[in-house]
Amino acid sequence: MTAINNETTELIVKLDSSGDISEDGSSSNALSTKNSFDSLRASARSFSDALSESMQRIGFLGSISIAVNSLTGPAMLCLPDTYQRSGLIPTTAVIIFVCILSAFCCLHMSNTISKVPNNHTFGLDIGYSECFRKFWGPRSYIYTQVLFFCCITCLNVSSIVDTAQVVDTFFGHWVPNGSIAISFRLINNELRVRWVNWDYSSCSEEMLISGECVPFFDQEGILFTIGYAITLLIFLPMALMDLKENAAIQVIGFFVLLVTSLGFIVLFLSEGISLDNVSLWGTEWGSLFGVVLFNFSLVIAIPAWLHEKESHVNVPTVVHSSSLLTTILYMSIGILGAITMPHASQNMLECLMSGAFGTAMQLCASIFAFFIVGLGCPLFSILARMNLTAGSGLLSKGSANGMAVYLPFFYFVDLLPGRRCDQLTFLGRNHIFKLGCLHSSPASITTFT
Repeated sequence: MTAINNETTELIVKLDSSGDISEDGSSSNALSTKNSFDSLRASARSFSDALSESMQRIGFLGSISIAVNSLTGPAMLCLPDTYQRSGLIPTTAVIIFVCILSAFCCLHMSNTISKVPNNHTFGLDIGYSECFRKFWGPRSYIYTQVLFFCCITCLNVSSIVDTAQVVDTFFGHWVPNGSIAISFRLINNELRVRWVNWDYSSCSEEMLISGECVPFFDQEGILFTIGYAITLLIFLPMALMDLKENAAIQVIGFFVLLVTSLGFIVLFLSEGISLDNVSLWGTEWGSLFGVVLFNFSLVIAIPAWLHEKESHVNVPTVVHSSSLLTTILYMSIGILGAITMPHASQNMLECLMSGAFGTAMQLCASIFAFFIVGLGCPLFSILARMNLTAGSGLLSKGSANGMAVYLPFFYFVDLLPGRRCDQLTFLGRNHIFKLGCLHSSPASITTFT
């Protein structure tokens, strides 16, 4: 009887022990789950703090992204055609020369801004034109404001038009009914409004390969297309941001640029290379310098970036790294595009997005154009607004938004079929402004101060 009682007691003790073990296990699991949630919450808080901090300052990655995106504008799309017209050796030599010239002027501009009293660490908001006012007086301030605004608005309008056409081209190929638009046409003093559609069925195979199949090319009047509407809805709010707020978006654009550029290189090589498509010396050089110079627009971003960057970001490192990377991309895509496409169009992406070179090339070209060219639109608007409001402030922020943001985005003239800017003519006419405002002026002000 005693033995039975002892066994019963041991059994109860074991059951109690197992119950304690079970309770301890549940407590341990609960504690582990709580720790996981705490760790996740801490990570989210850390990410939020880091994002908040990045919105207040622009670090090295943001600086490189802004610099490279400023250098890769809509004129980049002309490089394969430029190589075929002007030849491998002259075009490459001009690209390298303008790269050195651009970096030289950017560093001179940075040096000049640092010489403004109490601005050794770039703590003062000194815009491009404000720098000239400090050293050369109010007349040079107005002069450079006009030149700067004309240059950057040309870049902005060209980017907006190209981006809108990219979206319309995408709809024309992938959507069953194609792209749509509202047509406004004045006939016999009577305004007629109607819906119009466009798809690739209206283009011949020769037009697709040559890149001449432009959305709504056969329509007359003023068109408000779905491509323009989407461009307006996506990029206009970004143009109203500050440069710090826009830096995160520019980082995304920078990585998209690297991925799509690598994709272009691989796809071009897979298409096959024919040196018969391009000559060493070319036959036309009249617009060569203007087209290449139109690409190197980093100096327009330098004053605004200097004020917004983190103090530890080294200016020469950012300028040299971005210029070198961009020059390599220019020559790689320009040369490979020229020796791959028999007759490159003035806008390389038009023929690539037509599907004549395969679906992979078409998708890569669409992504490149929308993200790289498209993200340049808000960046150009922000830089133009900051120059109008920096320092003494020529305009209030609201007025500057009207000039730098709303004016380019609601500029309809370049959307007219048949009157869209011919890329080379447009760039060639603009290179005088570019040369005077963006490159000669920084070197001059540094030399004479």
